Amino acid sequence: MTGDAAWLLSPWGLHLCVAAAAFYPLICIFRRAGLAPWPAIFVFVPVLGFAIVGSVLAFTRWPRVAPRQPKKTGAV
Repeated sequence: MTGDAAWLLSPWGLHLCVAAAAFYPLICIFRRAGLAPWPAIFVFVPVLGFAIVGSVLAFTRWPRVAPRQPKKTGAV
């Protein structure tokens, strides 16, 4: 395929477009969780970027979210 938009069909071009589309929403998620938004830039890392950002969100304590309370059992 030739033309100006041919780079969009390459895997790298597709990754760049998806990462650019996800960048601002990720910044909003980080801010709402009370975290610094700079880890959202890792979404631009090829192959592992989304896994890195997802891991940061999954395994970091969110300051604005209250900790879970232990479940109460019905046994006396």
